[in-house]
Amino acid sequence: MGTTKNAATQVFWDLNTCPVPYGYDGGRVGPCIEQALRKLGYSGDVFITGIGILTHVSTEVLQALYSSGVSLCNVRTHCFGVEMKITCSLSKPPRDNLMLISSERSFVSYLDMLAMKRVPVIRELQSDEMSPIVWERFLSAGGVDSGDLDEEDPGWSCEVCFSTGHGFENFLVHLKHTPRNEATKDEEEDEDDDTPRNQTSEEQSEASSEASKKQSEASLAF
Repeated sequence: MGTTKNAATQVFWDLNTCPVPYGYDGGRVGPCIEQALRKLGYSGDVFITGIGILTHVSTEVLQALYSSGVSLCNVRTHCFGVEMKITCSLSKPPRDNLMLISSERSFVSYLDMLAMKRVPVIRELQSDEMSPIVWERFLSAGGVDSGDLDEEDPGWSCEVCFSTGHGFENFLVHLKHTPRNEATKDEEEDEDDDTPRNQTSEEQSEASSEASKKQSEASLAF
């Protein structure tokens, strides 16, 4: 299914594999993404969600994003959590255009699967290269200041404990008291364990990715 130029666009921004580079104003990125879409002819509303294991992202960056209208979504595990959040967002019609900003190569096959399920995926601004190329594309839009998106509170969600809310300070308090993400636990265990445990972790990651794809296909089946 092709994209629709006047339809709304849901942008999911993977903050773990495509973080805001050092020295950049995180508040400018959201407006630049919107302007880049406008230049491609997409005139509908743009909704941007910064998603990932947000305990790994600095408070300053999160605040800059939130203040510019980017909603935040904390997930328990990276690839599986991102894919399931996107899949759930597409479960009810009408389906908006979808764009995923990420340097995670495994998401390429996931987007291919969504396209086969007639999900309108925007690919013009995507890149198979690493983060610097992605940022050059968005920040080259220029001419925008931080905070140029909708002034309404964008809201936040936490897939670790299935909570939603508004207000950045509330999000910080929630994030501080949220049970540690599984990925964080695994990293701490890996620091003290040997190679066999690391190999087991990789096998579990592959199994999780495969399970994510199967659940996504089931959720999107007509």
